[in-house]
Amino acid sequence: MNQIRIDDLPWEELRSPAGKFHSFYKNISVTLGGIRNAGTWGGGHPFDLQIRRIPPGAAICPYHAHLGQWELFAVRVGTGTVRVPEGVHAIRPGDVFVHPPGEPHQLTNSGATDLEVFIVADNPPLDACYYPDSDKWALRPPGKIFRITEVDYLDGEEAPVAGAPPYRPSASPPSPPATPFAQRKLHPDDLPWVTWQSPKGKYRESYKDLSGALGDVLNGWPRTGHPFNLTLSRVPPGHAVCPFHIHGTQWELFLILGGTGTARAADLRQAVTTGDVFLHPPGEPHQIINTGTTDLEFYLIADNPPVDVWRYPDSDKWGLREPRKIFRMAEADYWDGEE
Repeated sequence: MNQIRIDDLPWEELRSPAGKFHSFYKNISVTLGGIRNAGTWGGGHPFDLQIRRIPPGAAICPYHAHLGQWELFAVRVGTGTVRVPEGVHAIRPGDVFVHPPGEPHQLTNSGATDLEVFIVADNPPLDACYYPDSDKWALRPPGKIFRITEVDYLDGEEAPVAGAPPYRPSASPPSPPATPFAQRKLHPDDLPWVTWQSPKGKYRESYKDLSGALGDVLNGWPRTGHPFNLTLSRVPPGHAVCPFHIHGTQWELFLILGGTGTARAADLRQAVTTGDVFLHPPGEPHQIINTGTTDLEFYLIADNPPVDVWRYPDSDKWGLREPRKIFRMAEADYWDGEE
């Protein structure tokens, strides 16, 4: 199990020449072994988590839209504003909001103290940014910033013919409009806790599906959901979230917000407390237990793989997401029932 403590990471600074755009960051996922802007396709993680601290009066970066990347923000402390095409929206501690690809956005600290936010982004293999205020573009590979000078599709490919009409490749259909930003921003206090427990109470959890409330369809990516899911969970003392288990394809990251507990992974049992972050890749058995005297509260960030399978080592069971079945294996021959 790869575990770090947020307070142990140094702040790194980003500042534009005149200081209009200014922030400090801790790249949590990179510290946990991720690769910046590289998903599992490039040896990295399926999502990236960092914390940003923005001084009063500054913005993180220019107003921009990603063509392929999703970004989710969770406000840690401070106040600010989010600019989107519909206008400017105020944000406060605890607020969570998501920007899908294609939506221009900008986060600014409009308060009197530092603004700190968690930022979760997926790691698409291809992305570009457009900056409406300056009419610039950026391409991740090859890492260029430029303005467009329109040319004909065949320019430089063959000698032009006088009087020939320009060739234009067919355009893609327009993207459907995004839901209003107000429907993609919430405060956890406005959501009820959903509680479940096992029949004898060994496993108990209360949770708020923040991504679901923001329009995500759990496990629906890439058809109807988001590329990652954020849940706020609370576990009472003496209880575990769920049985010791392994995901076949899903990644899970835990960020402890309050309380103390024990994270179990393979043969390891590790104490965890406020500010700890740990990541479980597919194939690693894991479980989190509240061994403290107060509620254990945490964010859980998971990718939304289209298929997944679970194994429960303590009870020798398996589970399938679709169809949703829990079972033990009765070994059969490959040709059994076929001929």
